[in-house]
Amino acid sequence: MSTSPSVSPQLAQLATWMAGHFNNLQQAITEPVWFANIHVYQCPLPWSVLNGVGFYVEQLYDIYPEQPYRQRVLHLFESPDGIRIQNYALTAPDSYKCAGRELGKLAGLTAAGLEPLPGCITQVEWTGSSYRGQSVPGKGCIVERKGKTTYLYSEFEIGADYFHSLDQGRDPETDQVIWGSLSGPFQFVKKQDFSGYLPQWG
Repeated sequence: MSTSPSVSPQLAQLATWMAGHFNNLQQAITEPVWFANIHVYQCPLPWSVLNGVGFYVEQLYDIYPEQPYRQRVLHLFESPDGIRIQNYALTAPDSYKCAGRELGKLAGLTAAGLEPLPGCITQVEWTGSSYRGQSVPGKGCIVERKGKTTYLYSEFEIGADYFHSLDQGRDPETDQVIWGSLSGPFQFVKKQDFSGYLPQWG
């Protein structure tokens, strides 16, 4: 582990809860029409990558374990308005495919291989028992999908052993949902704990 500057107890707890492998198998069995069986890997990065708390995040369908459909890096930081999460794209995502199951692949990741996604910031608040995140207002996180320009609306709730997440691409003019879940959030359960890979809080 690397030594890092101190972080607030809330940021440390959020990072601890986020670190892991999550899956929504039970939801996919119960509601197969609406929810596919998906795995989410949230892998802690060394403090040095972003000079702060960072995660490599990978999402994939259970039936396509070698083909992640989403790869991102998240930077958790504290602002005057509370905890925020900035999203980054990877310049060479194929180099890190399946790193959720092979954490050693992340050893070569540096800030030079990341591009900040403008406007793709999540604001986070403590509810008293969980953390809830929501896209910052402004429709600033633009996503091109199937030839259409949409803005990303995200929200999540995370506790010690669960992670509920909703991502939608919405029309900038009408706010109509163009892609993403229309049946509520995905309900992920933590299957493996990665918090042992977090930097030590100084």
